[in-house]
Amino acid sequence: MKKIEIVVLLMASALSLLSCKKEEEDTTLPSLSGFSINTAIPFVREGTSQEFKLDISNLTTSDGSTPGPLGVAWQVTGSQRDTLTRDVESSNPSFTVKSNKVGNYTVTCYIFSLNEEYYSTSTATSFSVIDPDTALSGQEGDTFEFIGDNKYFIFEAGDLIWMGENLHGTEAGRDYKDCEVVSDVFGRYYTWEEAQTACPDGWRLPTAAEFDSSFGTVAGDLMVNASFQNAAMWDYWPQVKITNAYKFNAIPTGYMDYTTDTIIYGYLEYACWWTADEVEDEDFGVYRYIYEEEPTIMEGKGSKTSLALNVRCVKQPE
Repeated sequence: MKKIEIVVLLMASALSLLSCKKEEEDTTLPSLSGFSINTAIPFVREGTSQEFKLDISNLTTSDGSTPGPLGVAWQVTGSQRDTLTRDVESSNPSFTVKSNKVGNYTVTCYIFSLNEEYYSTSTATSFSVIDPDTALSGQEGDTFEFIGDNKYFIFEAGDLIWMGENLHGTEAGRDYKDCEVVSDVFGRYYTWEEAQTACPDGWRLPTAAEFDSSFGTVAGDLMVNASFQNAAMWDYWPQVKITNAYKFNAIPTGYMDYTTDTIIYGYLEYACWWTADEVEDEDFGVYRYIYEEEPTIMEGKGSKTSLALNVRCVKQPE
């Protein structure tokens, strides 16, 4: 009799567990998805304000149901939170984030069910506030010159005065990811055609021969162990010895293809500069470049109108 009682009790217990599990499954809330927040400008100056707004035009639910009233709240890097609206269907206001301190920020939007019929969920976008005067560390040089409104390292090599930083602060060219503040750090990106007239008065684009005679072929002699926002820009490769012997201060800013808008390719891998030369009978300009794991300065050619690279300008010593 006791064995029968134990079996009955075990069966009852199992049925009870199954019943509880089924009840839990039946009460699992559906989730919300298909909404987004506009992408932040990746890099901004201190005091810059950015406006954000939630897009719910493609909102869906995991069970295909029509959600009831929904609310929206926002938060910046865990330090600030505010409810925007208690009914996103009738009111979906934008909100402004102003960051007055250098650092990395994440803006998060939460969407939640007012009647607790759905799991709340979130979407986010991130950006960095930088000071262009301090964002890049490790550059070397002891001679400066104001060229227009911009201060540059300069040095002498191959009977020429060279800029020790990439050209920036011009009307021509484009900014890194459309972020004007980063151009003061990385330089602007120019097509070959733009580069021909981009240099300030008294300066010009070097020829390929001048580039080669000034620096030879050793890539490490141009590369600098610089860090952007405290992160090293050049990876270590045993075959590449970084010396920055000329104080050229080469950093791997990559390149841009104007046909893909503002997409940057080869960031943290390539450093590239136009020369004044062109390929005869072809629509190509000539450039010099460094690839992170190769020990030599290399030659390249690319479209005059769509490939966009950095520029170094030169002038004759006085």
